[in-house]
Amino acid sequence: MPILRAMVFAIIAAGYHPRCALDATDGAEVRVGKIAQMLGECDWGIHDLSRVEVGDGGLPRFNMPMELGLHLGARIFGEKRHKRKRALILDADRHRYDQALSDISGQDIESHRGDPDEAIRCVRNWLSEHRPRNADPLPGAAALQADYRQFQAEIGALMAPRRLDADDLTHSDFLFAVRDWLKERGADA
Repeated sequence: MPILRAMVFAIIAAGYHPRCALDATDGAEVRVGKIAQMLGECDWGIHDLSRVEVGDGGLPRFNMPMELGLHLGARIFGEKRHKRKRALILDADRHRYDQALSDISGQDIESHRGDPDEAIRCVRNWLSEHRPRNADPLPGAAALQADYRQFQAEIGALMAPRRLDADDLTHSDFLFAVRDWLKERGADA
């Protein structure tokens, strides 16, 4: 979760609205359907393959590669709008994915090395590369990393008046906390 939260912070701080399956839970909804719908609605996707881990049963979890496959499939087979989809593919190590997902060899994979600061750098740089040419530049990676550390130090005090435990926030509560913190600092969110 530390990598996900760092990436979410960077996305919001850059002025974008992150989407993920954690946005809302509904036991009556088929999760893969929800994910496919989100992928259909979004032109950009960030896929962190470092989440492919061996579970208790000795088998790896392939949810993230499957979601990446849906994204790439929409780009290849989708309608005109979907052909312009872009993806940031992350892993803990640049070539770790080769062991389980060699079909994407040749893709540009970024490595966050399991470090939230590196995840922020990867996300910030990717978002910066795909901004409209006339858009203002994003704050640099070091600035966003410092902001995230400050946010982490202040989130407890920010959430206390709302009677929320900063160590037990739902995904929606975390999104609110980031936006609220950025708003209090006068940054766009």
